[in-house]
This record gives sequence, structure tokens and C-alpha cells, in this order.
Amino acid sequence: MKVNQDYEEESWKVALRKNLISIVSGKEKGNENLYTDVGICYQCYAPASLFKYYSDCNQNLETVKANKMWYSAPCCFNDVFDCDIMINDDKLFDSILEICPSIKGFRKGSPMWLELKSQAKKSSRELEQMFANMRSKMGITCMSELDNSLLMWAHYANNHRGMCVEYNLLAINKQLNFTPIPIIYSNDRVCFESLNTNTVELDATKLFVEGLTSKSLEWNYEKEWRIIRDDSACGDKWDDVNKGALLESIRPSSIILGCEANKDFENEVHEHCNTNKINLFKMEKDRYHYQLNKKTILKFDD
Repeated sequence: MKVNQDYEEESWKVALRKNLISIVSGKEKGNENLYTDVGICYQCYAPASLFKYYSDCNQNLETVKANKMWYSAPCCFNDVFDCDIMINDDKLFDSILEICPSIKGFRKGSPMWLELKSQAKKSSRELEQMFANMRSKMGITCMSELDNSLLMWAHYANNHRGMCVEYNLLAINKQLNFTPIPIIYSNDRVCFESLNTNTVELDATKLFVEGLTSKSLEWNYEKEWRIIRDDSACGDKWDDVNKGALLESIRPSSIILGCEANKDFENEVHEHCNTNKINLFKMEKDRYHYQLNKKTILKFDD
């Protein structure tokens, strides 16, 4: 992939996600060009940092202090369509007919045709159950390219009373050895609509990851990226009650306090940042515009 104008309008995110999904699913295992293209996207187009918003509860602060991060099951998300994959029964059946041309000659509505239709529907339900099982122990952490979103400060940081934590993107890749994937926003839901018996497992895995990283255009303001950890990563750290897992993370690059943070919370964050040499900022309301400005509190590096 060459560095060119084609990627200026964030189409690089589509290319990056496509390549990452191919790597994760094993669809093109051993294709070194994919890794090269991913590296170019991260070096030339991706933001240097990603941000995670937190409310001001003590548990969140202790999580950040311990250099850990909470990975939630998709069932905990506030979007009813999140991580949900639709299966198109009619197109799935048509794809089966394409695989077996001799079946096409069967009369529609004949006993054999109805039997095949029933089998196709059974396959659909099995796929639905497989996706449900995969989601049940899948941990996802959500981050953003933005640290100054008024909506996210309100929704995820307890009405500007919490904090926003900055993490270096390349450090996440290097130290944790897994890769954040950008969300692609669209009006169309992810849909399973073709069945190839030789590649069904790979196809399902590929589509599953695509479903985990797709959202409606209405959520575009979040500029979201996700880190996805499967059952093997969450393992015995999975919390069945709270539907998630607390996993190791990296040291934050900085912490940003909300403009409405209370004094006790601010003092505790300040003490942690000062002790551990972490840059600390605080948001302030702009006097003339509907925007937040970042004020430096502690600065330890350029």
C-alpha cells in the first residue's frame, strides 16, 4: 500500500480494519503484505494516542492506577445493535443452491426443496448460536481518537466530573502485542448471507470481528477504536457477575480531569500523577465557544 491521497478522507480506516480482520481470522495467514500495510497505516495515518473516558468512581481510578483496563461483554453496551450480526436466511439458501447446481433443478416447494430449505434454516440458527457463544465471553474495551468530545465527557465521564486517560497507540501494539481496530460507521448492518462449506469457520470468524467493529453512523461522533480479547485472553479473569474482565494495560501518557471534577477526586489523581510522573491536564470551558480547552497541571515530558 502506497502513501497517497486516497487515504486522506479516512478510507485508510476501512483498509486497516479489512487487513486486521484478515489477520485475526486467519483468512490470509502468512501474507506479509498485510502486516506491511497495517504498519503503514499505524505509522502514517493513525492518531498517536487513543483516549478512554472514565467516571469519577473509586473503582475506575484504582483500575487506572494499577495500569489495567476493563473489557466488557458486548451485552453490556448501550447500543442495541452493537456486535449484533444479522443472518439473511434467503440469501444463505441461495448460496447453498449456487454450491450445488444440481439442486437448482428442484421445483420450488417440492418435498426435497422444502427439506433443503429447512436444513438451511437450521444452519442459520446454528450460526446464530455460535455468534452468541462467542459474544458471551468476548471482552471489548472502547477508546476514542478524541479527548475533547462534549458528548463523551457528558455520557462516559459522569457529566465532566470524571477523567479521560491517554494511551500511546504504538505502545499498546508493542507492549501488549495486540492491536486496536477502528470502528467503521455505516447505515448497513453486518450480515451473514453466503455459505461455503470449505471456509465456513473462517468466514464466520471474519464476519464476527467485522460485527464487533461496525456501528451506526449516528455514533460517528465517538471516533471509536476497540481492543478485542477472546475467551483465551480473558480466561479465569472473566467476571460472570459483572460480565467482563480486568486485564493488564500500559502506563498512561496523561490523565485529563473533567472541568467539573470535585476537589477530592482531583487531589487523588494529582497525587498519583505526581508520584508516577504522568502528565496531568484539566479541561476548562471556553469563554466564547462551545468547546473545552486543556489546561496543563503537571508536565513531565515534551
